[in-house]
Amino acid sequence: MRLVNRLLAVIVSLALVAGAVVVVVDVVAVLTGNRPVTVDWLAAYRWAGHMTWASREVRLICLLLAVAGLVLLGMELKPRRPGRLTADSDNPATDAAYTRRGVGQAVRDAVTDVAGVDDAAVTVRRRRLRVRAKAIAREPAPAASLRDSVTQAARSRLDALQLRRSPKLTVRISARAH
Repeated sequence: MRLVNRLLAVIVSLALVAGAVVVVVDVVAVLTGNRPVTVDWLAAYRWAGHMTWASREVRLICLLLAVAGLVLLGMELKPRRPGRLTADSDNPATDAAYTRRGVGQAVRDAVTDVAGVDDAAVTVRRRRLRVRAKAIAREPAPAASLRDSVTQAARSRLDALQLRRSPKLTVRISARAH
C-alpha cells in the first residue's frame, strides 16, 4: 500500500504542477495583451455559467469524482500487509512480534559473523527470507563452499527468534568482484 500511496502522491503533485504551469502561462499571456495560450478560460466560464446543478454534465462529473474518492478511500481502508512477524510466547495473553527489518538485521548479523563472508543483504517477506552473501574469496568454488555454513547460521538465528511461522530461507553466495 505504501507504494500505491507514493505513486498517487507523485501523480497528484505532477497534475498540480502542470495545472499551475498552465495558469501561469495563461496569466502571463493575458497580462502581455494576448489571448490565453492553453485554455480558453472565457469559453469555460461561459459554459459553466449556463450549467445548473441538475444538468447531466454536472451530475456526471460529480458522480465520477465521488467514485474516484470512494475508490481511494477503499484503498486506504484496506488492511496493510503485516509489517511484523509474530513470535511464540510462553503466555498466550502476550502478543510478541519482530519487525521485518529487525529479523533481517538479526539474520544479517549472524551471516556476516561466518568466517569468509564479507557482506550480506537480507530481504524479509512474510513467507520468504532471502540472504545474498558476498564471500571474501574471488573465485566461485570457495564462495559456494560457504553455502552450508551461511545457511546454518541464518537458520539457527531464525530458530533463536522463535517465530511462529518461520519463513522459507533462500541463500545465495557470490564471490567478491574486483
